[in-house]
Amino acid sequence: MADLTDNTSGQLIILSGFVLCFSLVALAMLVNQTMISGYHSSNAVLEFPKHQIRDITSQTRESCVYITELAIELNQSNNKSIEENYRLLFKDYAEQMATLYAGHGEEVTLSSPIDNGSITYNNLNISTVWVNITYNNGMTYYSSEPEIIEVGA
Repeated sequence: MADLTDNTSGQLIILSGFVLCFSLVALAMLVNQTMISGYHSSNAVLEFPKHQIRDITSQTRESCVYITELAIELNQSNNKSIEENYRLLFKDYAEQMATLYAGHGEEVTLSSPIDNGSITYNNLNISTVWVNITYNNGMTYYSSEPEIIEVGA
């Protein structure tokens, strides 16, 4: 070791240069890996269809309120019950939504459970309805069963 400190040919400088070079290369590779992982994680967030799911849910909520009002009006002009009118109108709405989203390669299934608890009455008006919402675009599967929607007072 005594020869290394007394040596004037620059071996210590070259050795420290190699150590510094390898540490800089390792640091550059680490920074590169963090940039790549950040890119992939942000890309995965962008691929999640949160806006489509939010649009389907909000449109279904608005449509259920409108369908309820229409079912009550139709009850006065035909011999079907409010619940039967609601189910027919909701079935048409669900078919239209499925057709619209199928054009984009996405599968949307809307259904109203048939059991007696799916529609709640308050003074002969519908107050809440239950809706099953299912969304699938091939990569993401979303299901909200049941979505409880308040449609009247």
